[in-house]
Amino acid sequence: MTCICCLWLLCSCKTVSDIPYFQNVAEYNGEGNAYLYDMTIKPKDLLTILVFSSYPESVVQFNATESRSIGESRRADGNVQMSSNSSTFHRYLVDNDGNITYPIVGTIHVAGNTIEQTNAIIKEKIAPYIQKGVDYTVNTYINNYEITVMGEVNRPNTFTVTRNKITVLEALAMAGDMTIYGKRDNVKLLREQPNGEYEIHELDFRDVNILNSPYYYMQQRDILYVEPNPVMTQNASIGQTTQLWVRGISITISLGTLLYRVLE
Repeated sequence: MTCICCLWLLCSCKTVSDIPYFQNVAEYNGEGNAYLYDMTIKPKDLLTILVFSSYPESVVQFNATESRSIGESRRADGNVQMSSNSSTFHRYLVDNDGNITYPIVGTIHVAGNTIEQTNAIIKEKIAPYIQKGVDYTVNTYINNYEITVMGEVNRPNTFTVTRNKITVLEALAMAGDMTIYGKRDNVKLLREQPNGEYEIHELDFRDVNILNSPYYYMQQRDILYVEPNPVMTQNASIGQTTQLWVRGISITISLGTLLYRVLE
């Protein structure tokens, strides 16, 4: 047992220098981090598109709502009747070709566009159907912007993002940061492609230049996976070995006690 403890301590000391983030911060001057990231719409996104005007009756046809059943009641004839006194704005699913089907206008291609670009495209498309001289604006929202953080973090989960962008650092913070056993130099970012396949990118959180990485901002349905470091792997192996030793010793003692009683 003493040998196991010593081995654990040696392994722990060996990886202390791997724990801090941004170890080369003195070399960082901020160059290369000047670009501004704008999230773009992707297939499988679920959009809410609202058209606002000081004359609501002029744009009502573009603000379709859906009734939602919230209960049921039994009629006198024994049949069940659904009651609905709640409604929500219609949401538009972006298909695999990057299109949505919009009222009156029909098919609109939105994938690859930013929110601002999508607003401008829809505003132009619906212009012929709105009374001249009426001012209106279009606002688009992504309803299912979700990311997943898993592995050696304190609170692995899938999180819904309520703004238009989130960094990998913010994603880790939402998951309670990496545990002491998280492998900081090789975090995996899994990114879904339009054909359904995933690209895997490796991020080194010890290097401050991660701030310049094209994968610093997470996209819809990205998965961030933190691997266990060698210490965690070795501890797990040692733990399994220790359990086997304890079980073996326990069985040996039990057999010895039984034999002693039989031969006494």
